[in-house]
Amino acid sequence: MSFFLSVVIFLSPLVDIPPTAIWLGKGISVVQGEKIKAGETAKATKMMLSVHDFIRLKSAMENSTDLCSWAITETYNECMQGSKRQLDIALNRESSQTDLIAAYEHRLKETETSLSKSENYSKILLYVVGGLAIVSASTTTMYLIGK
Repeated sequence: MSFFLSVVIFLSPLVDIPPTAIWLGKGISVVQGEKIKAGETAKATKMMLSVHDFIRLKSAMENSTDLCSWAITETYNECMQGSKRQLDIALNRESSQTDLIAAYEHRLKETETSLSKSENYSKILLYVVGGLAIVSASTTTMYLIGK
């Protein structure tokens, strides 16, 4: 007799739940399903399950005694996968940044070399222009004095 009462007390939350609903536990609202016959249209966009899949889902969820632990475990696993992804990105970023730094150093050396050549050319041009100015001034002076 006490076994029967224990079973009744244990299953008492399930008594008021219709067969189209899934009870997830105390403090969590019931997931309500809607029975639709073939050819009938739904009033809104909804997900559909076959009767067999709905019964499997309902029994799995209602017979699971440890939904909170499952949710925490899944959350933990997802966080660990995310942290591993971020770690891989961070570790690979270091090598890619090393390559990037080497490329920038190479560009800097090329730019410095080009700048040095440009400065040398401008010095040469300065002397050439100065020489031509002296030649031009002396030629003009000699022309004017010769008249």
